[in-house]
Amino acid sequence: MTIKDRDKRETALRELAMKLGCSLSSTYTPDGKHIEEEVIRRIQEAARSIRESRLWLIALIAAIASVFSALAAWFAVFRY
Repeated sequence: MTIKDRDKRETALRELAMKLGCSLSSTYTPDGKHIEEEVIRRIQEAARSIRESRLWLIALIAAIASVFSALAAWFAVFRY
């Protein structure tokens, strides 16, 4: 991997980290570059957190669907 490729990769990782809201503090080496493994770990944690935060919405939709299903069954039993 050439230096140019490494710089492009570091820039892409930094942009993705900023887009996901990751903190890049304490990820710098003495020569001013980022520790790639640490940046990748933080990106993975941020992506996981975003996925997990969306799960509550799925659970809420499932609960609402269950309530409507129970109400429909209740009405069907007592109406007919």
